[in-house]
Amino acid sequence: MKVEVLHNERGFLVEDGRPVKYLAPGIHRVLALFKQVRVEKLPTSNLLAELDEKRLALVPADDLRLVSLAQHERALVSRRGKPVLWLGAGVHQVWTVDRNVDRETGAVSPLIKVEVFDTSSVEAKLLPTDVAALAKARDYVEVTAPAGHVAVRYVDGRLDAVLPAGRHAAWNTLRTVSMAVIDLRERVLAVTGQEVMTKDRVTLRLNLSATFRVKDAERLAVVARVPDDVVYLAMQLAAREVVTTRTLDELLAARDELVNGMLPSVRERAEGLGLELIDLGVKDVVLPGEMKELLNKVIQAQKEAEANVIQRREETAATRSLAQTAKVLAENPLLIRLKELEAYKELAAKVGKVNLVLGDGALDKLQLKG
Repeated sequence: MKVEVLHNERGFLVEDGRPVKYLAPGIHRVLALFKQVRVEKLPTSNLLAELDEKRLALVPADDLRLVSLAQHERALVSRRGKPVLWLGAGVHQVWTVDRNVDRETGAVSPLIKVEVFDTSSVEAKLLPTDVAALAKARDYVEVTAPAGHVAVRYVDGRLDAVLPAGRHAAWNTLRTVSMAVIDLRERVLAVTGQEVMTKDRVTLRLNLSATFRVKDAERLAVVARVPDDVVYLAMQLAAREVVTTRTLDELLAARDELVNGMLPSVRERAEGLGLELIDLGVKDVVLPGEMKELLNKVIQAQKEAEANVIQRREETAATRSLAQTAKVLAENPLLIRLKELEAYKELAAKVGKVNLVLGDGALDKLQLKG
């Protein structure tokens, strides 16, 4: 019987159910005399084999490598410098039949390489991208924290470390490791359309805004799941507490007091989360339509009254000035004559043509006098 074993195959000659010979690539002649003979062919392209002890004993050491990995070890299998397999704990049979032969020197170099990693520590060296893609599914976690961020590492559910901006990696073999990124930059939280009733039972709608940043990333990571929601609720409650103790006129007259009243409770709640409150403000105070119209009428009446007072004050001042002028003129008749002459001068400057109108007989009288 003639048997051909291809380049990407290896074979075993089995006689009466017992493997007796290892077959390398090529053509083999098998003689069967009074025996049950068969040939098993195994592909080597997937790199991993599952051979029993009898077959394993027939394979040359150069064709197969046993990789035994402890619980804290992992291995990377590369072919022609390209990572292809990531091996977990246990014993693995790796085909190493792919070899390169130098035509000039005849030197043989393996194309299959196995690299073993010690994963007993939590911290890991950064793996190349293609290697990380194989390891990430089970044993390797990685995170990148941009500038203005930090990375938080949890080990077995407990906070282990707060890492600065950059790329960080950890082994996830002996322990359960996870990592998250926290943004340290300032951000704005807005509360819009918050309805609150004043002490005198006027319903207002407030638009509030708060600016804050992360001060203690470790505390933030363990205290609240959604810190923005906690601050949002604190702003709502603080606004209700301040507005319900003041009348509408008090709020409109001292708008800054509204912020000052809210500030302590909101700041305390934010600090409890590991946040720093930078600014808190009231953007808008929106009145109901009918209340806004009524308030506009009140303001209009106030302004009209103020305008009336100013007008009366000016009229009084003008009258007082006229009275003073009349008194001076009465005491000095010559000043009256000067005023008349000034008036005539101003009139003459404006007259361009003089029309003389005479009554009956007036012309004759002028001629007689002439």
